[in-house]
Amino acid sequence: MGRGSGSIRPHLAVLLLLTGVLAGLLLRTPVPSVPTPLPQGEVGERIAAALPAELSPLRRAFVESGAALVGRVGYFWGGKSDAVGWDARWGVPAVVTAPGSSTSGESLPFGLDCSGFVSWCAVNAAGDPAAFAAVGNGVRAQRALCAPVDWADALPGDLAFYPDLSHVGIVAGRGEDGGLLVLHCSYSLGGVVCSPDAKAAGFTDLGRPSLFEKTP
Repeated sequence: MGRGSGSIRPHLAVLLLLTGVLAGLLLRTPVPSVPTPLPQGEVGERIAAALPAELSPLRRAFVESGAALVGRVGYFWGGKSDAVGWDARWGVPAVVTAPGSSTSGESLPFGLDCSGFVSWCAVNAAGDPAAFAAVGNGVRAQRALCAPVDWADALPGDLAFYPDLSHVGIVAGRGEDGGLLVLHCSYSLGGVVCSPDAKAAGFTDLGRPSLFEKTP
């Protein structure tokens, strides 16, 4: 008994050491989740303060609407909303009915997808659910309703797209390094976020929504 007990102790010490190392690694490994809500108005106020004074009221409202959802609304495949103001369904469990996603058929907290985020921002910028159709339903429709824009000419409120039109976001301004800030509802990041560099985030194409034709 004494001999066996003595032989186990070194192995036990190694096991405890490995357990501690693994626990430390797990604690440092980020786990994807719905973004933690930020202090109310923090992101929105920063973005609003940096918007050009000459920006049209519609563009300003479009960007500010998107900034207001950063960290507050999670990603939901097929999630759309034409609510003016906060949608009471957000955060309430709902079945993902849209096909084409690994989450299809699952019950998840309701939120928005990338194009749904853009549509909701348009509705709230205009204060009218009819703006949902004016900006387009879905990424491809939103791209079709845009005129091409050079990166150097981008304005807050223009849209940014992935090359395969699998994702869309809203230009929110420029960072200190000149990169375009983009508001978008991201599956991989768990919800509405503001990325500091559009190109680094994967966006390659810019468009100017026809929604702004009368107020560039």
